[in-house]
Amino acid sequence: MNDDAQTNDLASPVDFDEIKKTIDANNAAADRLFVPSPLIERLLWQVCGAWETVIEEVRFFHYVLDEDPPNEPPFPRPDGENVARDMRRIARKINLVLPNDAMWTAECKRAKTMRDDLGHMLHFRSVDGTTPEQTVTFVRVPYREADEMSTDGPSGWARHNRRTVTITEQDTRKVLAGLAWVKESIFGLRKFGMEFATWPDDRSIEDVLSILPWWVDTWGPQPGDEGWTAPTMRQMRIHPKADFDASLPPDMRPEF
Repeated sequence: MNDDAQTNDLASPVDFDEIKKTIDANNAAADRLFVPSPLIERLLWQVCGAWETVIEEVRFFHYVLDEDPPNEPPFPRPDGENVARDMRRIARKINLVLPNDAMWTAECKRAKTMRDDLGHMLHFRSVDGTTPEQTVTFVRVPYREADEMSTDGPSGWARHNRRTVTITEQDTRKVLAGLAWVKESIFGLRKFGMEFATWPDDRSIEDVLSILPWWVDTWGPQPGDEGWTAPTMRQMRIHPKADFDASLPPDMRPEF
C-alpha cells in the first residue's frame, strides 16, 4: 500500500469550530422554542415541542441518577401523566427542598391536555382573529374514549365519533410560559442538586440566586422585599450535606 492510500484511510481531522457552531445553533433554536410566535399555528407546534422537551429532560435524569442506565430496550420513559410527580421525586432524591407537594402539577396538567388535543387532531375548522386574540378550532379523534367508535346493530352501520376543540392564543401562551418555568426548574434541580452538591451547608447562594426558579416560605421574605436574605445551601437541602452524603453509595458521593 502506498503512502497516499494510507493517508486516505485515516479519519478526517475533527473540526471543533464547526462542532461548536452546530451546538450553538441547536441551543439558539431550542431557546427560540419558548418565545411565543404571533402565528397561532406555529404557537401550537411550540407547545408540542416544549412538552416533549420537558419529557426528555426528565428522562435524562433517569440516566444521570442511575448507576447503570440501560443501553438497549426497554429504555426508561417518563409517564406523561406524572411528569410533575417525577420531578418532585427527583428533587427528593437529590436532597432539595421544594415549596409544596404540588410543584409543577398545574403547569404540566395544562400542557398535557393541550398537547393531547393537538396530538389527536384531524383538521382545522377555522382560525379566527388577529394576535394576541387569535382562536383556532379543530376536530380531533376521541382517542381511547368510551364512544370513540360505535355500531348500530340493526342497521349494520359503524360510526366514528369526533370532538371539536377550541384553543385561544392566550391559553396557548399561558401553557408555553408554564412549560418554560418547568424547564427552568429542571435546570435548577440539576444545578443546585448536582453541580453544587459539593458546596458546604453554610455557603450562601446569593451569587447564583438568579437561576433559582422557586422560593420556600421558611426562607423568609422574597428577593426585593424588605429584610430578605439569600438562603444557604443548608436551607436548600432536606438533610445536612454530611448526613445525605453518608447515605449514598461511596461511588455516588459528591467529589470535592
